[in-house]
Amino acid sequence: MRHAFIILLAAAAPAAFGQAASQAETEAISAIGECLLEGLPSDWRLAQMIVELPEPLAATGSAQYLVARGEIKDKLEPFTPCDVRKPARTLIEIRERQPPEQRGWTAARLVLHPDGRFELNYDYPK
Repeated sequence: MRHAFIILLAAAAPAAFGQAASQAETEAISAIGECLLEGLPSDWRLAQMIVELPEPLAATGSAQYLVARGEIKDKLEPFTPCDVRKPARTLIEIRERQPPEQRGWTAARLVLHPDGRFELNYDYPK
């Protein structure tokens, strides 16, 4: 199941960027998903990684890892991925591969679904 999920995640990665993703971007999204999967309970229904930066282009920030279990998708609880720093750091590194006008995000939310679908959304300062 885990291997199939990673294959689906890698195949869907270009859609997260709104254009063709580079090999490096696809590998980064797959690595994040793989690390998150290691800490998820067997009954997970939705997983989220939320990265918040204090300002645009900041090198560090905070990360939360949340999971919905069973039938209740709106009740989230924390979980620990393979490494609490690696997924967030990988997401920040992806920023270097984004077009300059998209690099100034201050928050990012990656949502994973058990069928391999995911959403990656960024928040920008107003």
